[in-house]
Amino acid sequence: MSDEMRLNSLKPAPGAKRDAKRVGRGIGSGVGKTAGRDTRA
Repeated sequence: MSDEMRLNSLKPAPGAKRDAKRVGRGIGSGVGKTAGRDTRA
C-alpha cells in the first residue's frame, strides 16, 4: 500500500519549478520611483 499515489506526496518534476524572482523596488532596478503604485496625490 506504500506505492499508492497520494495527493499529499506529490512533488513537481526536478527542474520544473524555479525560485521566484525577488523584485527590488529601488531606483536602479528599473521598477522604482512609484514602485508599482500610481502617481496620484
